Amino acid sequence: MTPFKSTANTMQALVKYHGLKDWKLRIPYHDSISVNTTSLGSKVVVREEKGGRDGELFVEGKKNEDALRRLQNVSDRLTGKSFEELGLRLDSGNFPRLDAKGLGFSSSAGAALTLALFHAVSKEEPDYTELSRVARLFAGSASRTVVGGFSRLYAGKGYEDTYAEKFADEKDFPLRMVIVPLTSPVRTEDAHREVESSPFFRSRVESAARRCEEMERAIKGGDLRKVGELAEQDTLELHAVTMTGANRLVIMSPDTIRIITKVRELRSDGVEAYFSMQTGPSVFVNTSEKDEARVRRAIARLGYKTILSGVGEGARIGQAGTSSD
Repeated sequence: MTPFKSTANTMQALVKYHGLKDWKLRIPYHDSISVNTTSLGSKVVVREEKGGRDGELFVEGKKNEDALRRLQNVSDRLTGKSFEELGLRLDSGNFPRLDAKGLGFSSSAGAALTLALFHAVSKEEPDYTELSRVARLFAGSASRTVVGGFSRLYAGKGYEDTYAEKFADEKDFPLRMVIVPLTSPVRTEDAHREVESSPFFRSRVESAARRCEEMERAIKGGDLRKVGELAEQDTLELHAVTMTGANRLVIMSPDTIRIITKVRELRSDGVEAYFSMQTGPSVFVNTSEKDEARVRRAIARLGYKTILSGVGEGARIGQAGTSSD
């Protein structure tokens, strides 16, 4: 087998799921909607192991037991074999390498790894709807990431009816994102496991489910203001249930609050800017091409690094060693 590369971009969840009603199949309680980025992601280089050795997975050059455990579920579904039996060496890494949380790297890693395994064992053209089902077994967000653009994950009752579909792309809505990476010690899995203990969890599930319909309409209509307002509301609800769970996890940091405050100040000055966060302190500022430079300058003056992004595509295959992605 000629070595090849699988690449996927991270996503910003605009309507986020929190908690899983089925941990084995990683099925959320409600639908969710996200948009892929263009500037953050994961790459996986695939080679055959020599001498009939068992397959190995390396993440940033090191073995990672948690990632391997998740990959086993993907391999079982795609190939009917354990990953080790496939005799592949997978080298996975993020770009750029950042010590930050809440940027969606588990989504891009899951999408890239899923497509990599499929391409290694099949000569067929990928069915991205089916790949979205499989990628979900690595990370729920990977289901949306693998299809790219603006996508919706339908939370069904089982494996078959829980999948993602792309419903819009850059041409439909040229959203711009100013991303502010921030660090945190909290693991996303820990937050997902504990939100059900919040007294507000059921209300959050109902609210987010309704919001998906509004968000999809706003994206298809190119309504930045509505998309931004809905994403802000969703963000605050998600962090409210996280903070009111049994362990009272506070994932926002003082830096997060400073950035949110600045975004609100910019908006009061007529700038189209809206904050959004996932299960981490990092902030996405949703804006337009007209205002992106002003948003970046304002946040840079606070002393923070920013990364600019447009609307990204889905997972794809390329030649190993190329710098095209």
